[in-house]
Amino acid sequence: MRVLISGGGTGGHIYPALSVATELRDTYKADILYLGSDDGLETELIPAAGFRFAHIKAGKLQRFVSWRTMKGVARVPVGMTQAVGIVRNFHADVAFTSGGYVAVPAGLAARVNGVPLLMHQQDVLPNLSNKLLAPLATRISVAFADSVQYFPARKTLQLGNPVRQAVLDVRQTSPQNARVALGLEPDMPLLLVTGGSQGARYINQTVCHALPELLSYCQVLQISGKNLFEETKVLSDSTLAEVPTEIRQRYHLVPYMDAEMPLALQAAEIVVCRAGAATLSELAVLGKPSILVPLPPALGVSPQEANAAMFEHWHATEVIRNNDLKPALLSNRVKDTILDYVKLNAMGEAARKLAKPDATQEIVEAIVSMAQRQGVKKLEVGSV
Repeated sequence: MRVLISGGGTGGHIYPALSVATELRDTYKADILYLGSDDGLETELIPAAGFRFAHIKAGKLQRFVSWRTMKGVARVPVGMTQAVGIVRNFHADVAFTSGGYVAVPAGLAARVNGVPLLMHQQDVLPNLSNKLLAPLATRISVAFADSVQYFPARKTLQLGNPVRQAVLDVRQTSPQNARVALGLEPDMPLLLVTGGSQGARYINQTVCHALPELLSYCQVLQISGKNLFEETKVLSDSTLAEVPTEIRQRYHLVPYMDAEMPLALQAAEIVVCRAGAATLSELAVLGKPSILVPLPPALGVSPQEANAAMFEHWHATEVIRNNDLKPALLSNRVKDTILDYVKLNAMGEAARKLAKPDATQEIVEAIVSMAQRQGVKKLEVGSV
């Protein structure tokens, strides 16, 4: 069975696709080709995971006009031509896309070559890429029940978001042991701050200014993003200049986490982060309380704001809009939550009720079923 998989740009699109690819390879011995953009995080993560990787020029599609938009549009026909040739030469039996702007040429190329496509919608609201692909998709899987209304019912399934096996496995590790493994104080509550693989400058800045207060009652692990690490370090050093050494030692700043990220999530008492669908799915599986600061919209409605509102509706999180985020407000919200174990437990249980830990297996079963309808012989576990 030959499977084309695509999704890229950020870890939020790549990690779910990697989970599906890994399950297909390990369980069904599928031949996987990962099609990504030439400038996304997938250029690092996919080869490192041991998968064949082909890249194309993919243009980011946006709803507003700018130089970057025009440059992205100019890359689309080039990327489309490249994708059609790659898919044709690979002879895929089935294709799976997990989102991101590279999914459009990958999905279109699959359909041009007569390859059935399973398109996955991670966020509550469909993004522009998936709106374009949806009419061509053979089947559509969605992460959340609220998304079903946006797609044709006859071909849409709610299967959940694929979550990395490492995140599922880390549930067997206690938060205290996870903190020890990361070199943190095991018995002090941990606030984890992350802006995703790209980082989030405004969250970084706000947290840095709040550090003297935050560190008085918890330790902080802040993941700045590689490109924002130096400026975040300068700001945090400045903010903590007058703070006693024993208090400063509760602060830990790193540019990026990959293999250790599941441990960091499990170690946390509470997580401050954006509201990307992949992140929320991992929080749900681990039952982690959170304070979400959704990425504001460039124009129209923000998918992250819709994700956050859904989590808030089920009492699994507290939401602070980006424009409302201030050091004092953040510190007060963290303190009111992290020191209230009844509230923490209630939020954690609410998050768990939104989890679909078997999402990867269910999506893989849908992919295998589509391949069989294409004439691939009945596949048994471990077959080629």
